[in-house]
Amino acid sequence: MSPVNTGVVHWRQSLRTRIALWSALINIVLLLALAVATAWFARRVIFADARRDTIASAQEAADRLDASLRAVAITTRGVSDLVANSDLDPQELTTTLRAMVLATPGCAGGLIVLEPDGTRTTPYARYISASGPARDRDFVADGYDYRRQGWFQRTLSAPDGWWSEPYRNETAGGIWMVTYNRPLRPRGKGVTTRGMVSLDLPLAELTGNFESLAHLPGWRVSLVAPAGTLATNPDVSVAANLTLEQFIRRSGRSDLLPTADAARLRQPLQLVHTDTLTGETRFTVVEPVGQTGWSLLVAQAYPLIIERLNQALTLLLGVGALLALVCTLLVRHLAKRISRPVEDITAAAASLANGRYDLPVPSQKRRDEVGLLARTLEHARSSIRQHLDAIEEMSAARQKIESELAIAREIQLAMLPAARVIDQDDRHLEVAALLEPAKAVGGDFYSFIEGSEGLLWFAIGDVSDKGVPAALFMARTVTVLEVAARTGGTPSQVLAEASRRLVDGNDTCMFATVLFGQVDLRHGDIVLASAGHDAPLLLHADGRHELVPMESGPPLGFEVSGEFPTWRGRLPAGATLLAYTDGVTEAFDPQQVAFGLERLRAILGAELTAQAQCEHVIAQVHQFAHPAAQSDDITVLAMRLRQDAKETGPC
Repeated sequence: MSPVNTGVVHWRQSLRTRIALWSALINIVLLLALAVATAWFARRVIFADARRDTIASAQEAADRLDASLRAVAITTRGVSDLVANSDLDPQELTTTLRAMVLATPGCAGGLIVLEPDGTRTTPYARYISASGPARDRDFVADGYDYRRQGWFQRTLSAPDGWWSEPYRNETAGGIWMVTYNRPLRPRGKGVTTRGMVSLDLPLAELTGNFESLAHLPGWRVSLVAPAGTLATNPDVSVAANLTLEQFIRRSGRSDLLPTADAARLRQPLQLVHTDTLTGETRFTVVEPVGQTGWSLLVAQAYPLIIERLNQALTLLLGVGALLALVCTLLVRHLAKRISRPVEDITAAAASLANGRYDLPVPSQKRRDEVGLLARTLEHARSSIRQHLDAIEEMSAARQKIESELAIAREIQLAMLPAARVIDQDDRHLEVAALLEPAKAVGGDFYSFIEGSEGLLWFAIGDVSDKGVPAALFMARTVTVLEVAARTGGTPSQVLAEASRRLVDGNDTCMFATVLFGQVDLRHGDIVLASAGHDAPLLLHADGRHELVPMESGPPLGFEVSGEFPTWRGRLPAGATLLAYTDGVTEAFDPQQVAFGLERLRAILGAELTAQAQCEHVIAQVHQFAHPAAQSDDITVLAMRLRQDAKETGPC
């Protein structure tokens, strides 16, 4: 096989052999001086490097532990909120719990306890095992008095979820477990706790996050539970059920007292100490595991570090002595012959650095390292040219995408209805709206649909995303609303029909909040219905303003619903109805302060037309948020009723 394929050069043709003949005797002194200086410097820095390695390893292991614990907590919180705020029957509760257990990595089982209330006459208390239904347990059917158990009472009174100490679960086959418990408490103030949800996690799932670290020579790893119990320790088993402070007192390890204080206070700690039993010096790191209450202790022994240092110094001195011996064989008469091709390669590299990729690299036919380097550099030159061509193609493709998105933005904005004035006898309804997407295209929308006999349908909404997916779902939502409105009925009926149609084929689980209404210009009557959207503001002619006191149904797209409460009122002459999306109230300035509803109320002007009102609101939002980038679509819709003054005839 040729040297081109193997990358190996025969020693008689090797550039290494030729360069060795170039050195002079002075290099011997330089090598010895370098060896001595390196030995002195390495001894100072290697301890610092070892400490940094211990700290980084502890933080990395703590991050992995935190991710595992947070995954369980997030899953439990989601199921807790679902069960606490809904009325699921026992079969649905069992199905939900089993799905939660199977979806949580490493989970051994889960428990839901739901006490009787106004709608439920019998308690539900079932444990679901990840091993299958054969290991499930119905506490009610078994007559197990769970209400007298300490973990149940603590969970009912707990403000949030909490982790248990390690315990041996005989039902699961004598496995050591930890459990995350969370109360079932509906949203709102003054509510009664309905029960609890918990997930069991084998202790081995936690220790697996740092098992490889614990087996390193000279390393010791301990895991401390929220109440101080040693979940794992190289000197004591979890079965001993000892806290860290109890272990320190019983073993006489007073050097570990600062670590116990740090674990109890959930504070990080870096400690150099001497083992009171063995006399061994160690560097110990205490790392809190996120906000879970757990703490991780990682220690590295100094004797091992010193041993590695001595090995490195011995190797360095040996290599230095060998190099000094080799340097005695240096010969300088081949300098010009060897340096010439290197200079040619350097010139070629300089040409590449200056952006000249059309000149081939010289010396490619040589069979030594220079030839190998020349061929490698030539390959790099060819690759750079290919990459530059690819960058040009990518730039052109990006410009095309940006152009298509700009066209899509224009098309989306063109789909929205223009401002208008609808006249009915002496009444004139100004209708206007403005939409500014956060990206090229967005998910906010509004619509005006004129009906017969002075009726006007209007809608404003916000899709649960931004960009192209939100724009497509927005177009579908607007179409469904317009079709439903033209078939007649109340705003509540229109939203119910839209709810039914938008659920079909919504595999991406997108949803939209919508405020839908109808205005009767003949009398100024307004009928409103909301699908999870913010209530509008009513601005009177004298400057008074109020939030329309209306209830809301669920957003469109999640599930079919017919419950959309209707609000009926009247738009007085000179008054303005202002609707908006959350891009207005949730616009943030550089200090992450939201624009808010109160600031929106303060900037409204009763004398402004509907169009001017929309422009004024959006201008104020941008002025408030500047220079922070727009984070959400902004949409404002205004309707203002004007009435001509009645002419008074001659007496």
